[in-house]
Amino acid sequence: MIAAILRAQFLSLRPRARTRKGGAVVSVITGAIFYGFWAFLSFGVMLYFSQPDSQYFTAALSSGLLLIMLYWQLAPIISASYGASLDLRKLLGYPIPHSQLYVIEVLLRLTTCAEMFLPLTGIAAGLLRNPLYGGRSVLSILFGVLAFASFNVLTAAGGRHLLERLLLRTRLKEVFFFIFVFIAVLPQLIVAFHIRGETLARLAPSQIFWPWAAAARLVLHDRTTQAAPIVLVWLFLAWLFSRNQFERSLRFDGAVMARPMVNPTGIGGLEVLYRFPGRFLPDPIAAMVEKELRTLVRIPRFRLVYAMSCFFGLIVFMQGLRRDPARTGFFSQNALTMMAHYGLLMLGQISYWNSFGFDRSAVQGYFSWPIRFRDALIAKNLTVLIFLIPQVLLVSLGGWAAKVPVSPSKILETMVVILITSLYWFGLGNIMSVRVPRALDPNKMNQMSNKMQAFTILAAPFLLVPVVLAYWARSVFDSQIVFGGLLLVAAIVGAIFYWAGLDSAVTASTRHREKMLLELSRADGPLSLN
Repeated sequence: MIAAILRAQFLSLRPRARTRKGGAVVSVITGAIFYGFWAFLSFGVMLYFSQPDSQYFTAALSSGLLLIMLYWQLAPIISASYGASLDLRKLLGYPIPHSQLYVIEVLLRLTTCAEMFLPLTGIAAGLLRNPLYGGRSVLSILFGVLAFASFNVLTAAGGRHLLERLLLRTRLKEVFFFIFVFIAVLPQLIVAFHIRGETLARLAPSQIFWPWAAAARLVLHDRTTQAAPIVLVWLFLAWLFSRNQFERSLRFDGAVMARPMVNPTGIGGLEVLYRFPGRFLPDPIAAMVEKELRTLVRIPRFRLVYAMSCFFGLIVFMQGLRRDPARTGFFSQNALTMMAHYGLLMLGQISYWNSFGFDRSAVQGYFSWPIRFRDALIAKNLTVLIFLIPQVLLVSLGGWAAKVPVSPSKILETMVVILITSLYWFGLGNIMSVRVPRALDPNKMNQMSNKMQAFTILAAPFLLVPVVLAYWARSVFDSQIVFGGLLLVAAIVGAIFYWAGLDSAVTASTRHREKMLLELSRADGPLSLN
């Protein structure tokens, strides 16, 4: 049973027969670049730990394992990608013992952050080559590395089930998100505000009671009599946590927890916001925009990613802002626009890159109702634009707190630039939504297309050229007139690009209607690759 499911997992990695060669080539290139980076980094780690000078090995390895653990546990949450996963509800009908299901689930966690095995391999290879360690420490090195990797795999397995249950509880989603954001920002806040003291020193990563520090000392064959029991205790706790969360997920009824709350008072504050676009838009676009607003606001996954898009731009660009305390450089002066655009890209995979993902089989209505398919695409694009307005305001508020140059003119400039770049992203997104549709489960947080992420990275340099050219011209000529003129040209080109993309999407929807409906009606099997 275990071998059969794992074999299905590896077969699912192969490109389908109908997949175009171009998509496979892009996947290979992006995969080679991504894993090539980690391989290069691992080679540098191997060279560092091969040196005979081991004075700083304990501190360096403790800090390095801490960073690996943070990446291992947090990267899947940030990217909403958890690798291959089991749909337990579809497997409970088979006579499979829970212990075997648990083993399969843990083995599938190896597909999450598989790149982290490269630096761990580099650490082990470097220490084995080091004449101060070498053969006499081979057992402690291998046991320490394997124990640390097992600890992270088990923790990731339990964390995935815990996160999915928490995000189905309406009152806990936002609380969990803000706690997560605070934890993610905390290290940068400590550095930004120069927080130092004995408390932080006592909680340093090299203290042996931490799992990464105990594993580091075990790998370095230092205080092994103390480090080995600590590592085993942490490993047992990780197994206990993952097994407990796995069993609770088997008994968890997500449909009951996700039951929507009914507003008994009738029209409330949100109702006014839902109906507000109808004051300015004609039907049927106004009705479809209202329908999209109501749908997206009720989807936990959209709410989480939208909240992340409002704050994560500041986290990503914090390091660059720290290098310019005076906030006079080009990066700082235009940081607000870059942070807002980062939020726009985060929304892509759950909105304009896959506009009909949440509609799934209901997309048949757009081909049956007396409406134009073009109007449906325009309504979905307008809905994303409506969400971008409060997003820019929240990004501006966070930028103001971080002392980023924020003023009414900067906010207005950011909104104009976001509107222009949206034309390019929406134009290409409409084509992708029709040609490469993918059904999305609104209750699952672990459905993201790695191909779409890679395609976004590859398309960004080409789609952003007109806007980047305008900013470059303003920095060279120091003229707002030149900047405004080039933005106007970028807007005209963007409008033409959007209209051409819209026509292409409408034409493709007619030609590939059956294929599109089939893909959006497709349900996940017991094993899904995300």
